[in-house]
Amino acid sequence: MATELRTIPTTEITQTRFFGGQDRGTMLQLTVHDRGSFQSISITRDQAARVAQELLLFANGNEVPDFVETS
Repeated sequence: MATELRTIPTTEITQTRFFGGQDRGTMLQLTVHDRGSFQSISITRDQAARVAQELLLFANGNEVPDFVETS
């Protein structure tokens, strides 16, 4: 059974909690609505914690590039 959680304030991003099976456990689906279409991702609680850390780095201007260019 899925549970609709609150829309992230001041965004068009909705959250749905659902059971992803024995191996994945409770999961979160994030859905972005844009001009009549939508995109979504589903993540586990562990993945959500890791994504949250990266989002905070980005929000604070401290994002980490995937690679470092050399001169």
